[in-house]
Amino acid sequence: MMDIAELRRQHDEISLIAAQLGEAVSDESAPRQVARLRWQLARLLMTHLALEDRLLYPATVHSSDDDTRKTAAALQQEMGDLAARFSSYMTAWSDDRILREWSAFCTQTRAMLTALADRVDSENRILYPLLIRAAADNPRRKAS
Repeated sequence: MMDIAELRRQHDEISLIAAQLGEAVSDESAPRQVARLRWQLARLLMTHLALEDRLLYPATVHSSDDDTRKTAAALQQEMGDLAARFSSYMTAWSDDRILREWSAFCTQTRAMLTALADRVDSENRILYPLLIRAAADNPRRKAS
């Protein structure tokens, strides 16, 4: 099983950058420098989502705990396309377009940050505790 403490640490780091980006787009009347924050968030998020979507969620299929399997499957179905949505968001918004369409960018950014916050919250509150409990019930599969 993956290191849950490390995944939570990554969530904290992602949430911090997301909060800074959210603050930057809170005023739709004045375009701000957001490129550094966007790319910093993209780097952290895409690495983290790749770990979860390619390793963590598929590994839950093998959990001996029925509740863990069902919950992980439901969360993955509900939020599994976040990486693709974020990638599309990054591609759609060039620096020039952000300046030209600042208000629309702010609206889309806030929606993306809400989806991200929802996923982080669900994993921290629901999935990770289940994985820790399942690992405790099955000592051969370790989560921390």
